[in-house]
Amino acid sequence: MSNTTNIVYIGKKPFKKDTVCNTRTIFKQGEPTAVPSELVQRFLDFNEVWVAEKDAKAYIERQKLREEEAEAARIAREEAEKQEALDASMLIIVDGEEIDLGKYSSNQLSTFVEAHDLTIEGAKKPVPAYCKKVRDAFRASVADENTDQGE
Repeated sequence: MSNTTNIVYIGKKPFKKDTVCNTRTIFKQGEPTAVPSELVQRFLDFNEVWVAEKDAKAYIERQKLREEEAEAARIAREEAEKQEALDASMLIIVDGEEIDLGKYSSNQLSTFVEAHDLTIEGAKKPVPAYCKKVRDAFRASVADENTDQGE
């Protein structure tokens, strides 16, 4: 019977020098490395750093799946934050010029609606709600124009 057993370093670094048993062994990430059988359990007590060779493939696959899920969640969170920022913003771009509709009074908003042939349903008060309706209607009209030009 062999006096060594293979274990695999699964930590985050590309390599790890043994500081647990002071064998001065250098472990490369994801590669099996032979260690004395009597020390295997001491290494495996650190289950976030080393695993037995027979368990390494399954652990690495689970870790990749977790990383992919975390990346998908991060992307979804960023998209939600962008959409939230867009929904909160009253900025629009008219003829290359940025306009903040949040600074407009109800009369100025009415003039803007007429100038751009927008159809707004509902009351003009409260002004913040009317401003959102104007913004959404203008964005929709710009999106429609871009769609028509693409066809």
